[in-house]
Amino acid sequence: MAAFQPEALVISLGLDAHRQDPLAGLALETEDFELLGRRLSKLALPTVIVQEGGYPTDYLGNNLAAFLSGYGVG
Repeated sequence: MAAFQPEALVISLGLDAHRQDPLAGLALETEDFELLGRRLSKLALPTVIVQEGGYPTDYLGNNLAAFLSGYGVG
């Protein structure tokens, strides 16, 4: 990112990356979404977050809340 020097950031927030999502087959835990939010917020760029993906599971809302918390929203 430092070499590219973007002026803005668009985050495609695929909540289907959680291990409990029935179709994605990925392995993120809820805590991982918070870590990703924290890391991306440190870029300190104008940002658009587009929420995508994620089937209704018991974890879907928690994953979104964890990302936003890590990003510093809310």
